[in-house]
Amino acid sequence: MQPLSIASSASYVMHSSPLVFSEVFKESVSVACWQRPEHSVVSAYFNNAAPALKIGIRSVFSLSTLKENLHEQLPEGIGKSQAIDDIYLLADMLTCLFDCQEVGLRLAALNQAMCPKFHRDNIPVRLISTYMGPATEWIPNECISPDEPLSKSLKRIKDEHIVQLATRDVALFKGSAWDENHQGAVHRSCALAHDQWRVLLTMDPI
Repeated sequence: MQPLSIASSASYVMHSSPLVFSEVFKESVSVACWQRPEHSVVSAYFNNAAPALKIGIRSVFSLSTLKENLHEQLPEGIGKSQAIDDIYLLADMLTCLFDCQEVGLRLAALNQAMCPKFHRDNIPVRLISTYMGPATEWIPNECISPDEPLSKSLKRIKDEHIVQLATRDVALFKGSAWDENHQGAVHRSCALAHDQWRVLLTMDPI
């Protein structure tokens, strides 16, 4: 197998192959991103379903129960089955990657930034993907000093330091609980314009 040719910095990697997820196990990497192409049917479904989805779904699921629960809880519409298959695919990949049986899933339609300030999550790792609207932003760890409070480092951050996922990208973000030597990815929800919606999916391996 040919090695991946990866766009990267010291702390993040991005590639059009899902094999990029394995890079998250490298000590220096805090974000591993799979850059996916547009899926017009799934995008159209979430575009139409967003107002009905509202607070959406938030629960722990096994792979054996995930599709059934999504079918019951997601709004009806053209493309629903494809959307469910896509979410299931990501859950399957996450459980295989981290050898777990369940995922803590959240799927929500948002019309304002959920976490507008840069922060680190106190978790081992989280999968983040945006089905509709602007996606998550983060600051590469090489721009953040490990020897001072995060708030002090953030005062020196400029717009050009900020990296943003594209809609449909799927990224693994390490949290501060990954291990005692890793600080975790500094990220935030993107700002939304008036009357703009965002459909956000997050999954935690359990």
